[in-house]
Amino acid sequence: MATSPRQLLHEAFPGRAKQIDQILGFMGKPWASTPPSLLINGNSSLGKTAVVKATLSAVLGGGSSSSSSSSDSISSQIRSEQHLQDRRRRLPSRYAFLDCVECHTPRLIFEHAIYQFRNPPPSQDKGSKAFSSTHTTTTGTSDNKAAATVSRKRKRVATSPLDWNKCENVNEFVEWCRKICDTKDELDEVHETHDNHRPVSGSISKHQNETRYLVLDRAERLRDTAPTLIPVLMRLQELTGRNICVILITTIVWEKFRSKTGGYEPIVLNFPQYTKSETVAILGRDLPEGEEENMDLYMRFVDLVYDVFQRNCKDLNEIRHLVALLFPLYIKPVKEGKIQKHEGLKLHRHIQAYFVEAMDKLYLREISSTEWSDRTLSVASGSLSGVSGSTIGGGAGGHVSGAPGGDRALTTALDVQNVFDLPYYTKFILIASFLASYNPPRLDMRYFAKVSSTGSKMTKRSKVAAAKKHGHDSMGSKLRQQLLGPKPFPIERMLAIFYSILDEEVEENVNVHTQIASLVSLRMLQRVTPMDKLDSIKCKCNVSYEMIKTLAKSTRFEIDKYLYDFS
Repeated sequence: MATSPRQLLHEAFPGRAKQIDQILGFMGKPWASTPPSLLINGNSSLGKTAVVKATLSAVLGGGSSSSSSSSDSISSQIRSEQHLQDRRRRLPSRYAFLDCVECHTPRLIFEHAIYQFRNPPPSQDKGSKAFSSTHTTTTGTSDNKAAATVSRKRKRVATSPLDWNKCENVNEFVEWCRKICDTKDELDEVHETHDNHRPVSGSISKHQNETRYLVLDRAERLRDTAPTLIPVLMRLQELTGRNICVILITTIVWEKFRSKTGGYEPIVLNFPQYTKSETVAILGRDLPEGEEENMDLYMRFVDLVYDVFQRNCKDLNEIRHLVALLFPLYIKPVKEGKIQKHEGLKLHRHIQAYFVEAMDKLYLREISSTEWSDRTLSVASGSLSGVSGSTIGGGAGGHVSGAPGGDRALTTALDVQNVFDLPYYTKFILIASFLASYNPPRLDMRYFAKVSSTGSKMTKRSKVAAAKKHGHDSMGSKLRQQLLGPKPFPIERMLAIFYSILDEEVEENVNVHTQIASLVSLRMLQRVTPMDKLDSIKCKCNVSYEMIKTLAKSTRFEIDKYLYDFS
């Protein structure tokens, strides 16, 4: 017994059987009246778009038709049914699927919808040549002329899509919808000349009365277009007088779509969050190729990933991404023979450090997933749990204790990648903050003064010579500033250093204080004074020396000449 489209959809989308049944219930029979509009909402990565597209493709894309009730031979029934199914594949599409990010204006929405309604779906052109050859060989010689005529007509419809039609306003779109719904398909005219093979009653002759579906994905973007567009779409069935259903797919609730002018309320269908069993069932389908013998181990790993990340990450695509990246690391010691499959505690300890790294870095998307995977897999041994230090990327000198070279490179590269995205002036603010944290205030005059004590202008060479004269090269018995860590500094002092090292005037539209606040929010600067204290604000720099050195190199600033007792 053939499997119905409903059962196939249930098997393809675990946990979405109820929603699929509701959508099929709203659609009803092809010629039955449907609701004017349907709103499908829910959080991201819940299968809304995939379920709607698969349902429409399975039900409307092509088809199944009922068996003939005539008393002809079985071969004649098969030929007639194949002929009917192929003609249905060549009919213009009964649904238009639009992405509101791509179609960001009403005109683009109207024109793309018209084009999709007037042309067959591209995925359904396959198999026409096979059918044509089979049909020609199985029919008798008396049917050759009619078959050739149908083939030529079908080829012309399939290979010659209709021209692009302009539609600039709502009135034109309404007229186009009426015209599309009332147009009789060319294949029906050809079919009437094809002997006495009549279509199944009510299948093709009622094609122009069948329901059309206009699906708008990421429909929340419609709020940024004309304020009258959403009310018009909600009333499209009434305005056209035709059986057209508008389906909106969005991540927000309907209350945020409502306008002051009012309008029809759509039927709301919510996609709830996946349960643990549903999520594990979906992730279980992503077993890597060649790992069939490790299916039990893979399912245990999926269950572990869900328990670790589900509180901080509800996105199914993100969890699938993490499973795909981390499973090779999880199974690596098993393949090397270091750990047995049943030793779950040892495997958990082995992968725990990578879980921490993935939680901190990958979820924030500081680097691409491919880069993260390559760098992580290149680590030969050890774990990332040995990373220590009070500053980003390590201590003041960038030292990472207990971490292998590959792990240290991974952590430092992630931080540097984040810093390189800073604006030009923000980089100099961060460099000035580092200088203010590690240089004594008494040496500011010698490093950053524009004029000397005699009144002449100081060059960079004279500044460096003066600094060396006052102990830059002497180690002495005192602790080095590098080992003491960053010290707090007033914002006024940091700004004075910033304007000194910049060597150019800051543009008027640059708000320096806003950029300082951004660095504080990124935790590259740490505020040490209470939040209720608005004057004499003090901060300290919270980035490593390696990072600042790389940052200074990108701006062509020689930071080593301005650091006191630092290496």
